[in-house]
Amino acid sequence: MIKPRLPIGYLFSQHSLNTFHRCRRRFWLRYVARVPWPVPQDDEPLAYEEHLERGRVFHQWIQRDLLGLPVAAEQSPDEELRLWWQRYKAFDWSLVPSDVREAEFPVIIAHSGQRLYARYDLVALDHGGQVMVVDWKTLGHVPSREVLEDRMQTRVYLFTLARVASELLGGEEVPLERISMLYWFANRPDEPVIVPYDQEAYRHDAFRLTALMNGISLLPRSGFAKTRQMERCAYCNYRTLCQREALPKPLPDAEDDGSWLDEELAESLDLDDIPEVPY
Repeated sequence: MIKPRLPIGYLFSQHSLNTFHRCRRRFWLRYVARVPWPVPQDDEPLAYEEHLERGRVFHQWIQRDLLGLPVAAEQSPDEELRLWWQRYKAFDWSLVPSDVREAEFPVIIAHSGQRLYARYDLVALDHGGQVMVVDWKTLGHVPSREVLEDRMQTRVYLFTLARVASELLGGEEVPLERISMLYWFANRPDEPVIVPYDQEAYRHDAFRLTALMNGISLLPRSGFAKTRQMERCAYCNYRTLCQREALPKPLPDAEDDGSWLDEELAESLDLDDIPEVPY
């Protein structure tokens, strides 16, 4: 019998699974060894950090707003943040179910001997109606629908929502066709993208996630190698550990789904406080 390298019940997330897909060494360093990031040696990452902080503040503002708490957005000295906020306040809420709306909602489900974690910016449900997860994006561009549909966040969020939707509605049966995910972009507010769900997509996600999670769990240490696509190293703070600091910074890729930016936007959480839905 092959002994798993990761412990039984290891906690995966869309961030860690996407990171593994893009660079196995980064996955090992960040999610297994938990190596702190080296301090960048040039000025370019500073602008990146500013964007990260702006995104964090924006998500905090939305969370406060959805909780009915005051947000002093107009007092912010950040012009771009104020613009994002104005666009958010004009959001068409008729797109979103209204019976139940929960902001920054975390869940953990059991799957294939491991655990899978998701934290929704917003989960919205109607009794006898639609069930939707909403994600607020602050990317500089809007990825294509094809990229959004295939991105790991979409697959994990729809799959986990399918598993917990009935629980969230007090045991009410929820057909998969009633489930969807909405992406809203602060820089393209009039172009939200809604990704639907169905039984075929659910079966595909279950197979894909099972294969990926089990495959990672059984990898030997030597299997967590550096990516060969060195353009992916350009904005990775671990590049100093991989002797790839001198790589040129490429222009942003229009097809880049922004997953690493999302990963870095994710706040540190006390996972013991996250409700786990057993299946």
